[in-house]
Amino acid sequence: MKDIILKPGSFLEVISSPKAVTGAMPGASMEKFVVNLLKSPTCCAKYVSLTKGTVTQATSIATGVTLSQPSGVITTVSLTTAANTTESAFTVTNSYVKADSIIIANVQGYSGTTGFPVTLVEDIVAGSFKILVRNVHNAAALNGTLSISFVVM
Repeated sequence: MKDIILKPGSFLEVISSPKAVTGAMPGASMEKFVVNLLKSPTCCAKYVSLTKGTVTQATSIATGVTLSQPSGVITTVSLTTAANTTESAFTVTNSYVKADSIIIANVQGYSGTTGFPVTLVEDIVAGSFKILVRNVHNAAALNGTLSISFVVM
């Protein structure tokens, strides 16, 4: 099997058969083509690789971040979220996000030893989305930083 690597600015031009070309030209975006391909039960793709970036949050958990990549990792400030509590949402500004985008976000890493952090995505609009962090542990507070990975589809 072959890896599929998406690069910004790649488009499909359909003539007699699809071929990958770059540049701002008419045609279906490569990303939409691959997403539809992966939906197919006969798909032969094993891995999809998206351009990704990283950003570290400053000041507080409510401080927004900017990361304009189709995927990435956000490192939060150190959290002390009490048990069964949701933090204020922080905004992720990202030029790849459209109003109908699907955002998948997950806790990739946690430096703490107590609590159980989870993420929720809300308020998806063109250019941004919000991430909520919740401590679902019933007794212990969070005590560290999170690495939150996301992908924009």
